[in-house]
Amino acid sequence: MRLKYSCIHLLCLTALVSSATQAEELNPSKDFGIGIYVDQDLFIPFTNEDRDYTMGVALEFFWAKERGLYLLDGLVRSAGEWLGIDRSDRDIVYSFKLGTLAYTPDDLADTQPIYDDRPYSSLIYLSNKRVRADSEDALAAEVSIGVLGTSLAGEFQSAFHSWYRDFDHSDEPVEPMGWDHQISSGGELTLRLRLSKSELYPALSVPGRFDVSSTVGLSLGFQTNASVGAAMRFGSIKSPFWSLPFDPVNRGNFLPFTAVDEWYFWTALRTHLIGYDALLQGQFRDSEVTYSYDQIEALVYDGAFGFTWGIGKSQFTFSANSKTSDLKHSSRTQTWGSVNYIYHF
Repeated sequence: MRLKYSCIHLLCLTALVSSATQAEELNPSKDFGIGIYVDQDLFIPFTNEDRDYTMGVALEFFWAKERGLYLLDGLVRSAGEWLGIDRSDRDIVYSFKLGTLAYTPDDLADTQPIYDDRPYSSLIYLSNKRVRADSEDALAAEVSIGVLGTSLAGEFQSAFHSWYRDFDHSDEPVEPMGWDHQISSGGELTLRLRLSKSELYPALSVPGRFDVSSTVGLSLGFQTNASVGAAMRFGSIKSPFWSLPFDPVNRGNFLPFTAVDEWYFWTALRTHLIGYDALLQGQFRDSEVTYSYDQIEALVYDGAFGFTWGIGKSQFTFSANSKTSDLKHSSRTQTWGSVNYIYHF
């Protein structure tokens, strides 16, 4: 069941690649920097339900020349060539990212497997990415390698809940008791390739004040899906459209640009056509709670509204995010906040 869609995915990949054109040259950032991204539903007042997408944290290093921890370069180069990102180092921005994701069902106090809610699942990953762009188009290729089912997510969530109970002098949030039943419990290697193409619409934009863009993407691996989305920014804008910081922990295709003084509000919407999701369906290792393809939603929608402020060498982003349910028998919407900080050296 999990592999029979591979032909469809490859056809989608071929269509995306054939439509992608090589971007023109851009003078990218000459500096390098670090980004810290944190997703947490606690950041949105009155919505801290601590379920579904419970938490995400990522640390990203980026630069305009290949250097440092670009460990997956061979795979990313090959993927990039499919999109027209050639082997030249010119006009390409790179990144190296370490991140983690954690998902839980609603009832954290239950010690038994829960078969009518999303399973516990977690991922620790390393990704490398390159983006080649000009003022109106951007091509991105990313390869992520990770481990599903480690104990770290449960240990961190338990420690965080304990700290919060002491801080708030309350009995909530409860101790999460079901992490032993998570997807691929004990650990399992996994891989994902992501390709994307973004485009600015000059006819709908006012340089420096307002811009509108779209992105199409394809993901193959532990999350296999095709996506299409749109984004809009307005304010005092000096950075390129492809640097908009939408969902950097999960599926963001942006890379930070050079440090600039700017501010802007932004909103983004995206639709995913789901083929396979290991965080719901499991992978090769047996898991106690999994769902078949017929039980997960074929179309999932997500979006965000945020504010980004760049001052000196720093950039701050605050956003509210929402995503529709991943399971057909559940209609609840996931909501969380994001706080991102980027520093340019």
